[in-house]
Amino acid sequence: MAQSNITPPVQRTQLIELLDRLSGKRLIYAHAPAGFGKTLSVRMWLEHRGGASAWVAVSEIMASRPAVFFRRCADALLSLQPESEALRQILGHESFDAAPFEFMERALLAFYAAAQGSKRTCTFVIDDLHLLENPNILRFLSEHAPSPQENITLCLISRTAPPDSFSGHVVKDSMGIVDVESLIFSEEEIKSLFASRGRSLTQKQAREVRESTGGWAIGLNSLLLSSSGHTNQKLPSRYFETFIREQLWDKWDNERRGFMLRVSVMDELTSDYCDAMTNGSGSAGMLDELVRENVFISVDNENVYRFHHLFRDFLRNTLQRENEHLSNELYNKSGDWFYEHADYFRAVECYLKCGSSSGVAKSLRFMYNYNSPYASIEDTMAIIHLSVDDHTVNAYPFLLEPLAWTAFVEGRGEDMEGYIDRYFKKLPKVIMQNPTSLKTSVLLRCMDYRSSMPDVAKRLRSMPAINPGRAPTPSLTQNMPFFHRSCRDFASEYAPLDENSFDILRKSVGALIGHEYAVLEYTIRAGIAYERGDMDTAHKFAVEANAAVMDNFAPEIKFCALMLLADVLNAQGHKSDFQKILDKVSDMIEHHKAYYLNTNFQAYLYRLKLSDGDTEAARDWLRLHSASTCDRLAFYKLYQHFTTTRAHIASGDYTAAILFLKKLLALCAQYRRPLDTIEANVLLAIAYWKKGRGTHADAFESLEKALLCAQEYGFTQVFTNDGPELSNMLHRLLKRAIQKDYDGEIPAERLRALHIQTLAQAKHSRGLTGGALQRDVRFTERQKEILTYLSQGLTQKEIGVKLGLKPSTVKSHMILIYNKLDVSNRVDAALKISELKL
Repeated sequence: MAQSNITPPVQRTQLIELLDRLSGKRLIYAHAPAGFGKTLSVRMWLEHRGGASAWVAVSEIMASRPAVFFRRCADALLSLQPESEALRQILGHESFDAAPFEFMERALLAFYAAAQGSKRTCTFVIDDLHLLENPNILRFLSEHAPSPQENITLCLISRTAPPDSFSGHVVKDSMGIVDVESLIFSEEEIKSLFASRGRSLTQKQAREVRESTGGWAIGLNSLLLSSSGHTNQKLPSRYFETFIREQLWDKWDNERRGFMLRVSVMDELTSDYCDAMTNGSGSAGMLDELVRENVFISVDNENVYRFHHLFRDFLRNTLQRENEHLSNELYNKSGDWFYEHADYFRAVECYLKCGSSSGVAKSLRFMYNYNSPYASIEDTMAIIHLSVDDHTVNAYPFLLEPLAWTAFVEGRGEDMEGYIDRYFKKLPKVIMQNPTSLKTSVLLRCMDYRSSMPDVAKRLRSMPAINPGRAPTPSLTQNMPFFHRSCRDFASEYAPLDENSFDILRKSVGALIGHEYAVLEYTIRAGIAYERGDMDTAHKFAVEANAAVMDNFAPEIKFCALMLLADVLNAQGHKSDFQKILDKVSDMIEHHKAYYLNTNFQAYLYRLKLSDGDTEAARDWLRLHSASTCDRLAFYKLYQHFTTTRAHIASGDYTAAILFLKKLLALCAQYRRPLDTIEANVLLAIAYWKKGRGTHADAFESLEKALLCAQEYGFTQVFTNDGPELSNMLHRLLKRAIQKDYDGEIPAERLRALHIQTLAQAKHSRGLTGGALQRDVRFTERQKEILTYLSQGLTQKEIGVKLGLKPSTVKSHMILIYNKLDVSNRVDAALKISELKL
């Protein structure tokens, strides 16, 4: 639990009573500007309340790295339940940093399960919440608060008002608020405070102190630390810098001032770190002395010390002003210390502040490779953006590797091409600097979509032999669920199924990947068969892929193998086996704690719901994963982007879907991905078709583009999967194709086969829009009459007799009704009428 760093103890009865009342909500939010004594007030309340407590003080490094923040939170939970083996395993798992949100969620579940039935009061405090600007972290905290158990309270301390993600708690009054008015010291409390330090005040003097400090705790503390007896002294600057310098700093000896300056470059201090910075061994004693004297410093239960923000800023400003050279020297020395302790992120942070390119380069090399088997894509990108600039790259060209990869996954294709071209021009120098780059260069070749994969494989055969093993990148598949549509569109490249091409691939890329390669080749073969609608062959290779999986294989390899088998079983209609495989996927992710795969797995599960027109699922997905059409679409989220587009269509927001798909098409064209281009055009056709009659021509144009591209490779499944939405459009194209004057490039037989497949699929699902009508559908009175008779099962001839109309007139009305209902025959029209209660 944190110790006070502002003002000595004084009884604050009203504030403690307020916190006692608010604890019934199980969520307390205390906010006020720096120096109002928020931390002290909560600490005093905890001492009054009793029970167990854990304290997490947010630092700047936590703000930029969710994994660091959640690891600290999970460690705090473990301090409350040191006997919990479940928490210990979660905290110690090697994949924690790759999926911190998922691990933290499970840590909370384990914590609550262990606390079930306990009467012991527990308080979990997160201090300096204002440093957390990551909206995903804030949303996580909001969604997991308040606690489900009455004896557990979450207390958040911040300089700012509750963020937007907590607005629901404010509206529902499920969160207790402690603000500035609650934290200001009253005159009576000021008298008690000064009396505790042997300085008796009259009522008038207490009033003067309150007026000069505003009842602000840090102002009171500054007056108490000064030797002046004045009570009406104004605090002259925003951060009390002048006051601190005149009343405190100038009166301390050189040893104390030198110590504080040398250690002030870091937010979190340990005695070992301070010894290194001061070239001494007595830092622990000095730190404890500062804590005892309340010199704006705090210590937590892990013996990590922190200066108060205002005083830390004063120290850094003083250091920079008095000795800029020493400031840079200390940052460099800090970088060396963290580098030696394998804390490469903070090493980079320090080296950047002193401009040490060599320090940044050596730290990044270890960081990039050291975390690679378990690093999340987001975390790795953040590190690279922070660490690498053109100046550093010129000196250390091997850093072009992470720059190229980052540009690739972010969807910056042109930047990636430039980085790769620069990289291979400097390859000899790169390998001299970093010998592991020989293996990485193979992966960059594979990543470069400008060359076909068979050409890349042939080129790789001429390279020196490379020991097999997992590649030094965060992810081989970018965590996508189907390998044949992951880092490259392998299905399109290997669609000819040329055995010689596979042999070359096996001897080149296979030599790099090792035993895992067999799984990947089988998934490519299964994927090609799946996309062609040959489910028997797809099933055969998908089974082979899973049979080749070994226990020590990377979770993402297992993920791809299982997901493809599941999708094939689903297409074959084997629902029971399909569900069993999905359960295996879930178990595998849990077993390996590979939670970084969960987002794409959830995207697949949502797509299943969306394929049956589940509008609630569409809203849920968009709430969690919506992206602005103004943003660049990240390539590594490609599978999620398609789910987002489907959710827009399912929810009836066709304009948003069209805008999103236009950007997806541009990305897929840049990255040479025919399969994704086909799917994007299919979805674009559906969105245009549902949008209304004014965009039907655009719908047919998009569908024909998809058909022509798919025809080149023999792909059909991408149309079958969206059968309920495409059957009517395909029927119209077929009617056009069988005319004598048809001059299109799509054979009537192919259209007929696809139409039959989509009709069959329509019997198993309702489609993305769930049978919803186009937005501008209107029926005339005569058409409504015909609809009534259709719903009763009457034939076209019988309807004509009922209404006294000629058969040709009834037929004309029927064609218009079919178009509006998006069906192609009388039976489907009757079913649609019944389903929509028309």
